[in-house]
Amino acid sequence: MFLTRDDRKISIIGGLLLLGLTLTAGVAVYNAMQHQIESVLGRGLGVALQGKALLIESQVEKSVADTHALALRPFLIQSMQELNAEPEDKHAMHNLMRNVNSLPDVGFYAAIVYDLQGKVLAQVGNFSNSKGQSLPLYKYSQTSLIWDQQFILRTSTDVLDSNKQRIGSITTETTLPQLTRRLSEIRSIGETGEFILCAPPAHDARDMACLISQIDGIKFRYMERMVNGGISPISYAFDGKSGVIAAQDYRQVPVIEAYAPLKAIGLGMILKLDEEELFKSVKEELKKIILYIAGLIAAEILLLNWFVRKLIKSEQEAYIAKDRAEQFSIELSLKEIELRERLKEITCLYEIRRNIGLELSMDTMCQIIFKYLIPAVQYPEMATAVIELDGWCFTSGKSDPSLAHQVLSKTRITDRSHAQQWRVERDPGCTCRAEISVNGKVCGQLRIFYPANKPFILLEEQRLISAIANDLESWLERKRLEQALISVAEDQAHTIGQELHDNVGQQIAAIGYQARALEKKIYSTGDKNMALVAASIASQAQISVIQIKQLAQGLLPFELEANGLVFALKTLTERVASTYDIICHLQCDKDIVINDNNLALNLYRITQEAINNAIRHGKAQRITITLTLQNITLSLSICDDGRGFSGSIDAPASAGMGLRIMQYRAKQLGAKLEFLARHGGGTEILLEKQLI
Repeated sequence: MFLTRDDRKISIIGGLLLLGLTLTAGVAVYNAMQHQIESVLGRGLGVALQGKALLIESQVEKSVADTHALALRPFLIQSMQELNAEPEDKHAMHNLMRNVNSLPDVGFYAAIVYDLQGKVLAQVGNFSNSKGQSLPLYKYSQTSLIWDQQFILRTSTDVLDSNKQRIGSITTETTLPQLTRRLSEIRSIGETGEFILCAPPAHDARDMACLISQIDGIKFRYMERMVNGGISPISYAFDGKSGVIAAQDYRQVPVIEAYAPLKAIGLGMILKLDEEELFKSVKEELKKIILYIAGLIAAEILLLNWFVRKLIKSEQEAYIAKDRAEQFSIELSLKEIELRERLKEITCLYEIRRNIGLELSMDTMCQIIFKYLIPAVQYPEMATAVIELDGWCFTSGKSDPSLAHQVLSKTRITDRSHAQQWRVERDPGCTCRAEISVNGKVCGQLRIFYPANKPFILLEEQRLISAIANDLESWLERKRLEQALISVAEDQAHTIGQELHDNVGQQIAAIGYQARALEKKIYSTGDKNMALVAASIASQAQISVIQIKQLAQGLLPFELEANGLVFALKTLTERVASTYDIICHLQCDKDIVINDNNLALNLYRITQEAINNAIRHGKAQRITITLTLQNITLSLSICDDGRGFSGSIDAPASAGMGLRIMQYRAKQLGAKLEFLARHGGGTEILLEKQLI
C-alpha cells in the first residue's frame, strides 16, 4: 500500500505529535516516579526511624529506671547509713560490697557507690573511658549515652534515706546490646545510608555532639546546627517535630532525610540516604527506555488507524454494556429494597413475639408493638398505628429516630355503642386493618394509617398486621386465662370464708354454748371434775370460734367491701398486731378513696401477703404500711425489720409462690412492684401505680 502526499503529511504530523506526546509522557512519568520514589522512601525512612525511636527510648528509660530503683533498695540505704555513722563498720562494708558485687548479675555493666563526701565506698566492673564520645541526656540529671565500641548508658543519682535526706550517691553503667545491634544494621537501608543521633547544643553553642552510624561503623563527631546558612533538619527534631525533607547534609550532598525527636530523653535523630543512590537504578533503566521509545513511535504510526477504528467499536460496545449494567443495577436496587423491607418485618415479628412471653401490662405491650411496628412499615415517617382494645384506644406518635420509644397516647372509646364498637367502615387513610378476637369474640382491632392522599395499600404490610394481631390474640387469651384463674381462686376463698363465718363458726359457737350449759348443770350436781371437763370443752370451742373468724376475715375482707381500702387496712393491722403480739400500724396522710374494687382488692391482697411473709419468714417485730396519693401516683409501701430476703428475688427460680402472685397482681394492675433491702435491716415492698 502506497501513501499519498497528504497521507505522508498526516503520518509525519501524527508521528511528531506521538513523539512529542511520548517524550512528554516519559518526562512526566520520570518526574512522577522521582517524586513517588522520594515519597515512598521518605515514608519508609520515617517508619524505620520511628521503630528506632521506640527502641532507644525504651532502652534508655528502662536503664534509668533500673538505676533509680537501685537507689531505693533498702539494703543499700541501710549499709550507707551505717557507714555514714561508723565509717569503720566492717560488717556494713561487707554487706555493701556483697550486694554491689551482685549487680552485674542483674544487668549492670559497672557500678560505684559514694558517701556524702564523695568518697568511694564500693565499686564493681570497669567504667568506660570514652567520656568524650557521649551524648548528654538533658531530660535526666547526670545521665549520658556513651559510645565505646557499644552503647553504654551512664546514670548517677542520689541515695536518700527514709526522711528524704541525701546519704550518698550511686553511678551505674548499663550496656545496651540490642540498641548497638539495631543501630549498626544500617546496610539494609543502602550503601550511603546514615543514622545520626544528636544531643542539642549547650546554651549559646553552635556545635552539637552526634553519633553517626554508617556502613563502616559508628563514629562520634561534633556537627554544626546551621547548614548553608539554613536550619538543619535536626533542629526540627529538637523542637519536637518529625517529618521527611530533601536537603543537603554536612557533606554538601543532596539527600533524603527523615527526622524525629526523642522527647522522652531529649535527643534528636535523622535517618538519610543520598539521592544519587536513590535514582541510580532509575537512570540506568532510562537509557534502555529511550531505545524502546523510538521503536514505539514507529509502531504507533502503523497502529494509529487501527486503534482509532478499534476505539470507535469499543466505545459503541461500552455504551451497550453501560445500558445493560444500569438496568441490572436498577433491578438489584429494587430487590435490595424489597429484601430490606422483608427483613424489617421479620425483625418486628421476632421482637414482638420475644416480648409476648413476658408478664407485661396492656399499656406496655402496646408500647412495644408501636416501637417495632412503625419502623417496620414502608413509610414510617408518615405512618400512625392504632390499637383499639377493651374500650381503650392506644395511638402511636410519628416516627422519630431521636426517640428511644414511640410516643403513646391512651384514650377511652366513648363515641360508639358496644354493638357498633368494632363494626366500623374502613377509614380512607387506613391502609391495613386486622381484627383482634379472643375465644371467637371480636374485642379490638389493629390499624395502620397514612395521610389520606397517600393510601399505600401493601399486601406485605397487611400480612404483617394480621400476624401481629394473631400474636396479640394469643397473648390476650393467656392473659385472660390467668386473670380467670386468679378470679376463681378469689371466689373460692370468698366462698370458703363465707362458709366458715356463717356456718362452721356458728355451729362451733353453738357447741360452746351447750358445753357451757352442761358445765353449769354438772356443777350443780356436785361433780366438779366433770364440770371442769365441760368448761375446757367450752373454752376450746370459744377459741376455735375466734380462730375461724380470723381465718374468715383473711379469706373474706368484709371491711373492704363495706368501708373501703383504708379502713380495711387499718382493721388488718390491728388484727395482726393483736394476733401475733407485734407492732403493726398504718400511715395514711388523708382518707384515700378508691372506687375501683379490683384495684382495692389487689392492693389489699398484696399487703396481706407481704405481712404474712414478714412474720413467717422474716420474723419481723415491727411492720409499717404507708399509703399515699400524690397527683396521680398511688404508692403502697410495706416495711418490716425482719431478716430480709436471702438472695435475689428477681429471678423466678428464687421467688416463692406468694411473691410470684404479688408480682402478677401488680402487673395486672399496670403497677411497678419493687423488693428493696433496708439499710437498718429488713425489707421494703414498694408498689407505685399511675391513676388515670
